[in-house]
Amino acid sequence: ADACLNGAREISGKAWPIRELLGELEKDRMFYEESGGGITLSGGEVLAQDTEYIASLTKTLFQRGYSVDIDTCGHVPWSHIESVLPFTDVFLYDIKGMDPDTHREYTGQDNSLILENLKRLASAGAKISIRMPLVAGLNDTDGDIKACAAFLTENAVHPVSIHLLPYHDTGSGKYARLGLSYKGVKMAPPSPERLDEIKEIFTGFGFSDIRTGG
Repeated sequence: ADACLNGAREISGKAWPIRELLGELEKDRMFYEESGGGITLSGGEVLAQDTEYIASLTKTLFQRGYSVDIDTCGHVPWSHIESVLPFTDVFLYDIKGMDPDTHREYTGQDNSLILENLKRLASAGAKISIRMPLVAGLNDTDGDIKACAAFLTENAVHPVSIHLLPYHDTGSGKYARLGLSYKGVKMAPPSPERLDEIKEIFTGFGFSDIRTGG
C-alpha cells in the first residue's frame, strides 16, 4: 500500500511447490541422519495453512524417512490435525494458560478448542511435547501450573517432554515499524527460582523431562 511506513512491509517469503521444497530439504539429509534430527513445520500456525498442501508435504517427508514434528497452538479444526496425524512423529503443542477468560483476554480466543484437540491427540496415541510460554504473574502461579498438570493427568496426556518457555520481547521491534505501541512492556519472564519451583510442581504430579527453553 502506498501509505505504508518505510520498512513496515517487506517480502520475507515465497511460494514453494512441494517438489521444489523437497529439493531444498534433501540438501540437509546428511545433517538429519548424523544428528538424529528431522524437520519441524512451524509458523505462524502451520495447521491454519492450506491443509491439502501440508498433508501432502508431511506424507511425502514421512515416506522418504524423515522425522517430522508439527509446531501448533492447537486452535484449528480437528480435521486439520487429523490430516497430518499419521505422518507426524511429535506434536509440539502450546498451552498458554488454563483459565479461559485470561486466555481470551490475552490471545483473543478461549482455550476450549485447544484443550479438546489436545485430549483427542492423546487418545489417538500421538507423541506430544508440551510447550508453555510463561509470563511472570500472569500464567505462572501455583494455581495455573497445578491446573495444567491436573488436566494432563486426568485426560491421560503423557507428554514426552514439557518445555517451560520464559517470556521474551524479541518481536517488540516490529510494532514500532508499524507505528503501533507495544503492549507487553510490563511483561517479564519468571525468575530462574520460579522456573525451578514450576518444575517441582510438575515432578510432584509424576511428570519427567521438564526443560527450560525450546
